[in-house]
Amino acid sequence: MADDKKILFAAYGTLRRGERLHSWLEDHIIEDKGLGTIQYGRLHYANNHRAYPYLVWTGVPSNKVVCEVYELPLNEQIYSMLQMEVNAGYSLSEAEVELADGTIVDALVCSWKHGYGEPVKDNDWKAEEQVWL
Repeated sequence: MADDKKILFAAYGTLRRGERLHSWLEDHIIEDKGLGTIQYGRLHYANNHRAYPYLVWTGVPSNKVVCEVYELPLNEQIYSMLQMEVNAGYSLSEAEVELADGTIVDALVCSWKHGYGEPVKDNDWKAEEQVWL
């Protein structure tokens, strides 16, 4: 895996700053692009818990998921993290993300195609209570 390749990654759940899996990214962040919104998506809980969200594509322009955007090296650690997400059932997708300054960028995001539960309030998981039901 070449360390000179870089990606933009949009984190909307446990990989966000201050969340329990952010440590997988924090030592590898080249640039923190700040908050953004993932266009055409909706966050949902799983059917049986609120411990992490699922991003589901809706195709609805007004659906905007709150996220954090990071420039990351495509090194072994980041590749392993992405592979773990895929092994957990997520799909890797390219998403249009609007940054706080209005710039639109394409970023890699983990999306979900399987069953899911109720929507996350305000499409911002960090603001929600995260518990197993």
